[in-house]
Amino acid sequence: MKIMSVKHSFVAVSAAALVATALAPFSAIGDWTQNDGSSSTAGKKQDIVITLKLDPVEHPDAACLAVTLARSLRGDFSQDGARATKAKRPTKTNVTLFPTLDGVTIGDADVVSDPEIGKCATPEGQITFQENLEDFLCDTGNRDDCPYPDDLNMNNLVECPLCWSERYPDQMPDYGVLNPAAVNDVLLNAEKVIDF
Repeated sequence: MKIMSVKHSFVAVSAAALVATALAPFSAIGDWTQNDGSSSTAGKKQDIVITLKLDPVEHPDAACLAVTLARSLRGDFSQDGARATKAKRPTKTNVTLFPTLDGVTIGDADVVSDPEIGKCATPEGQITFQENLEDFLCDTGNRDDCPYPDDLNMNNLVECPLCWSERYPDQMPDYGVLNPAAVNDVLLNAEKVIDF
């Protein structure tokens, strides 16, 4: 009986490993607007989702770090810490910010511009949280290239719809998108999720 039990365990583990290996190539791009269904192999972009569940006014360090890390993973900074130009930016990753719980307040312009958040320490120096977020939302990584709100790629920030509607029932986000379909695509296709 013991040998049979071990044999069955071996078969079950082997089958699970085979299924996991077979499904691995079906991972897709985590940025829901760039989902091409390709696998993450050498030379291909990785899909990273950074979640923020903390209120940026109460926890400015976590909010600053989440956005700065998103920019860094995307390749916004050069080796010397300066802002990388789009032409030199090694976009190895698609990074999507996914605020949940109290983190959804980063979609509110009044919160983002709140002076209580203070300055964010970034490789390029001290900048406001709003500047840091707008650098992330601008596809070039430089908010100066996006002087108008419509120039920002709001698809880089996907708000948790339930969390947003609990806090702002009659308001749409100033930053990011409120799209339940995007939540599914972002979370189910993410290769890595980093939580703040």
